[in-house]
Amino acid sequence: MMLGLIDAFGYAASGLTLATFAQRAMLPMRIMAIGANVCFIGYGAMGPFMPVLVLHVILLPINVIRLRTLVSAPETGQSRPHEDANNALARAGITSGLL
Repeated sequence: MMLGLIDAFGYAASGLTLATFAQRAMLPMRIMAIGANVCFIGYGAMGPFMPVLVLHVILLPINVIRLRTLVSAPETGQSRPHEDANNALARAGITSGLL
């Protein structure tokens, strides 16, 4: 069986999504998610998969913004006593904090 280009994008996107869920740290998770978004956009654009295309066109900028925020955040090993609990949880990626 010959693997078509559409199928290759679908399998690559699925593999990257699986790798995203296997990450323990936020930085590699975002990088894998962006790769999966790009592959799913290709998959959705080449085939009749409009819901997949729309979803990943929306998710891609969210993941890029989150990655930029993560990379630009200062890494200090010290805790800041003036931070409230919600900000600490948001930095750790525990809260939903949609956008």
